[in-house]
Amino acid sequence: TARTSTMAPSAEMLLAPSDRADGGGRAAAPAAGVGAASSSTAARPPRGVVRTGGPCLSEEAEARWRQHSVRLLRKCSSSSSSGGGGGSAAAATGACDVPQVAPLPRPAAVAGTSAGAATSSTAAPPPAADASPSWAVPRPSARPNRVEAWACWPGYELGADDEEGPGEEQRQVAGGRWHACWLKLQGWILAIAIGTASSLSGAAIDVAVHRLSSTRFGWCKSEALASQTTCPHADWEEWGEGGRGFCMNIGLGTVMAFSSAVLVFCFAPRAAGSGIPEVKTILGGFVMPDVTSWRTLIVKMPGLALSVAAGMSLGKEGPLVHVAVCWAQLFSGIFEQFSNEGKRRELISAAAAAGVSTAFGAPLGGVLFSLEEVSSIFPAKTLIRAFTAAVTAALVLSLIRGPTEGLTLFSVHYDKSAQPIEHIAFALLGVAGGLIGAAFNFLNVRWFALRMKPGFKRYINGITEVTLIALVTLLSSWPMAFTKFLNSDVIHALFQSCDSSSGSDIRTYLGLCTSDGDFYAPATAGLVMSLVAAGFIRLAQTILTFGTACPAGLFVPSIYVGACLGRCAGMGMSALNSHYHFMSGSVEPGVYAMVGAAAVLGGVCRVTISLVAIMLELTGSMTYIVPFMMSVLIAKIVGDSMNEGIYDLYIVLKGYPFLHEEVDVTFDERCCDIMETSLVTLDVSLRPRFVDLRALLEAYGYRGFPVVNGGHFVGYARRSRLEALLAEQVAVFGGEASTREEQPVTLEMLLPYVDATVMRMVPDASLGQAHKVRAHVQLPAASSLWSLTRAGT
Repeated sequence: TARTSTMAPSAEMLLAPSDRADGGGRAAAPAAGVGAASSSTAARPPRGVVRTGGPCLSEEAEARWRQHSVRLLRKCSSSSSSGGGGGSAAAATGACDVPQVAPLPRPAAVAGTSAGAATSSTAAPPPAADASPSWAVPRPSARPNRVEAWACWPGYELGADDEEGPGEEQRQVAGGRWHACWLKLQGWILAIAIGTASSLSGAAIDVAVHRLSSTRFGWCKSEALASQTTCPHADWEEWGEGGRGFCMNIGLGTVMAFSSAVLVFCFAPRAAGSGIPEVKTILGGFVMPDVTSWRTLIVKMPGLALSVAAGMSLGKEGPLVHVAVCWAQLFSGIFEQFSNEGKRRELISAAAAAGVSTAFGAPLGGVLFSLEEVSSIFPAKTLIRAFTAAVTAALVLSLIRGPTEGLTLFSVHYDKSAQPIEHIAFALLGVAGGLIGAAFNFLNVRWFALRMKPGFKRYINGITEVTLIALVTLLSSWPMAFTKFLNSDVIHALFQSCDSSSGSDIRTYLGLCTSDGDFYAPATAGLVMSLVAAGFIRLAQTILTFGTACPAGLFVPSIYVGACLGRCAGMGMSALNSHYHFMSGSVEPGVYAMVGAAAVLGGVCRVTISLVAIMLELTGSMTYIVPFMMSVLIAKIVGDSMNEGIYDLYIVLKGYPFLHEEVDVTFDERCCDIMETSLVTLDVSLRPRFVDLRALLEAYGYRGFPVVNGGHFVGYARRSRLEALLAEQVAVFGGEASTREEQPVTLEMLLPYVDATVMRMVPDASLGQAHKVRAHVQLPAASSLWSLTRAGT
C-alpha cells in the first residue's frame, strides 16, 4: 500500500505474543530462531502506531489487523514459493523484505507470563517440508479457537493520526463525490459566465453604436455623445439637410470606418469579418488560437461599434457570436479540465448560442443556430449548456434594457392569420429570396477573390479599402431616406403595421404610413420605386463590404433587403385586393416584409430551422409560423441548386481545413464505359523477341504494358521490370547477348516480371462497385486496377 507506516502490517504487528511487550510495558525476550535484530525491531514501534497494553483488542481493530496481516503474508508467501515449501523464517521473509518474526504459536501456547520470561523452550518445532512456511498465518480451519486467542493478545493499534477506518473511508467517498460534483458544476458556471459576458458586451456595443451614430445627424447640448433617443428633445440640435449636415454625416462616418480598419489591420487581423466561418472551423476540430485570443476580443468590440456606427452596410449580429466565443476561450483557462480541446469546444458551442441570443434576443434560435450551422458535434450535454448560456444572455439583456425597451429587436404584433391565397405570394417570396441569396454569394465571392490578388493588394491595402467603401456607402446612402438611417431602425419600421395603437415615428418620415400614423400610405409608384432602389443599393453595398478588413456581419443587411422586397410585394397585394376584392379583410404589408426578410437571409446563409426560430422570437409573432417555414425552405432549395451558403464558401476561399459533409455520389456508368480496347499490349502469343521487347520500350514511354496471351489477360508488366529483364539478359550472356536478342520471349520468362494479381472486373459491372473495390481492397499493385479496366479485358 501507499501508506506502509500505517496500513501495511509491520514486524511488530506480526510478532508472536511471546515477542510482544506484556501488559506492564516491558519488552519480552526474543523467540527461538529469531536474531537480536528482530527483537530490537520489535521493541521500537513504527510511526503512527500506538502500543496498547490492554488485555484485548477491539473487534474493529482486530478485524483490520487480521486483514492487513493476512494480505501481506499471502504476498510474501507467493514471492518466496520459488525457494521451496520449507525453509527458515529468515529465508522466507527475506524474499519480500519483511523483518524476521517468530512463528505464530498455537492457541494453547498463548499464555505468556507478565514477567516476560523467555519462551524459547515452548517454541514450535520446525515445519515439515510439505507444510506451510513457519511465518504463515494458519488457516481458520486449523485454529478453531482463533477468535478467543486473538482477542486476548496484547498488540498495537493504528494511531489516531493515521486512522483509516470506516469513518475515514466514508469521508474519502464523500470527498470524491463532492469533487465529482464540483467538476460537473464548473461547466454550468462557465456557461452562465459566458452568457453574462456576452450580453454585457452586446449591451455595451449597442450603447456605443447609438451614441456614435447619432453624432452623424446632430448633437446634444446637455450631454456630450448622447444618442438622439436619450437626449432631451429640447437639447437635441440637428446638423441639418444642407452642406453642413452632408459634410458631418459623410466625414464622421468615414472617420469611424477608418478607425475601425486601423484597429483591425494593425492590432488583430483575425477580428475582421463576422467570425462565423472561423468558429465553424474550430468546432470542426481544428485549432485556431489567434481567432479567439484576448487581443482579438479587445479589438473586435470597439471595431464593431465603430464600423456599425459609421453607417456601413453591415450588422453586428455575426460578430457578436465571435465575441462570445472569445469569452469562452478566455474562461476555459479558469478550470483545468477545459484546457482539453474537446471540453473547450463544448463551451464554444454554448458561446455561439449565447451570441445569437444576445444579438437578436432569441435564446431558442441561438441554440438551434449553434446546432444547425456552426457545430459539428452537438451531444445532449452540450445542448443543455448551450441553452443555459443562451437563457442567461437573454435574462441579463432583459434586465439591462428594462421593460420599456423589450428583449426582441423587432417586436411587432399582428392578430390576423394568413389567408390561403396569400401562401402563393409567400412561396414566390421564397423563390425570390433564394435567387437574391445565390446572386449575392456569387458576386461577393468574386469580389473577394479579386481583392485577394497580389496586384490589388499592392495598390490598395485593407485600411484604404475600408475607407473607400465607407465613403462610397455614405455617398450613395445620403440622397434616400430609407438608406440614410441605421438598418435596424428602418427594418423595424418596415415590419410594423400602421394603426392607431402604433403611433407615428420614422414610418411617417419614410412615407410608409399616413401623417397621423393610423393607416397605410397608398402604394404609389414613387414609394415602390424607393423601396426597390433602397433594397438594390443596400445589396450592392453589402457585396462590397462583407469580407473587408473590419468587423462585419450580414444578418441585418440581408434582412433589410428582404424587408424592402417583401414590403413591395405586400403593397402590391394590398392594391390588387382593393381593386379585385379576392380576399376578405385587408392585407398587412408588414407581414410580407417579415417573410421576405426571412427568405433572403435563408437564401444567403442557407439556414432553415434556426432562422425560423430566430424570426419568430425576433418579431414576437407566432401567427405566421407557416409562411416563415415555407419561404425559408423554398429559398434554401432554390439557393442550393445554384451554389453553397456564404459561410461555407468563405471557408473554402480562406483555405481553412474544414471537413465538409460527405457527398453521396451515384455511379450509373459501367466499367466498359471507361475501358479502352486500343491499348499497346505485350502479346506473348505472337512470340515476340527480345529485340521486339526493346523496341517496344523505346517506342512508347508508358509506365507499363498489359501482358496478354491471345484473348487471355495475363497481368501487368511495369516498365522498370521489363528493363530489368533485358539488363539481366545482357549480364548473364555477355558477348552472346546479341544472339539472344533474336530468341523469343516466352511466357515462362515473363511471369516473374509480371504482376498477375490484378483484380479482374466484368465489363458490365457497375463503375461504383469498381470504385468501392479500389478504395477498400488492399492490392499488391493497386495502380494495376486502372490499367485493367482501361484494357477492356
